[in-house]
Amino acid sequence: MEIKYDKNSIIKILKNKKIKVTPNRFKVAFELFNCDEHPSIDELHQKLVRNNENRISFTSVYNILKLFENAELVKEILIDNKIHYDSNITPHAHFICENCGEVQDIELNKLNFLDERKLFNFKTFTEEELKNNKINSFEINFYGICGKCLKEENSEE
Repeated sequence: MEIKYDKNSIIKILKNKKIKVTPNRFKVAFELFNCDEHPSIDELHQKLVRNNENRISFTSVYNILKLFENAELVKEILIDNKIHYDSNITPHAHFICENCGEVQDIELNKLNFLDERKLFNFKTFTEEELKNNKINSFEINFYGICGKCLKEENSEE
């Protein structure tokens, strides 16, 4: 795992959101903020139990994730009727592999067919485009076969 957020930066992030730093909150933040994956609560709990000598309960992980979500430090994403957590809260899309289930972030500014500026500024949508609805957030998911699975399929032929 590449360390993007060290101890001091995680403590600063939590304190800026007025979240008291406890050992368990720090462990969850460290694991989640430094992973490129989009773990479910169960996956994150299993990883924490494997990587740490001290036990952390599933309920603690759940409550900490909900605290982080309410503080807008993580975002819930629904994949195959299962909730996963994304610590990248900047607007972006996801690519979901239908074969292995891997979830990858895709930067919207690299998608030439989307008007990224319009997506970021919901107020620019006309009433007709919104059909009198108000957008609070958006999620864009692409489904297909990831490069790793395609490579494996091609090597088997």
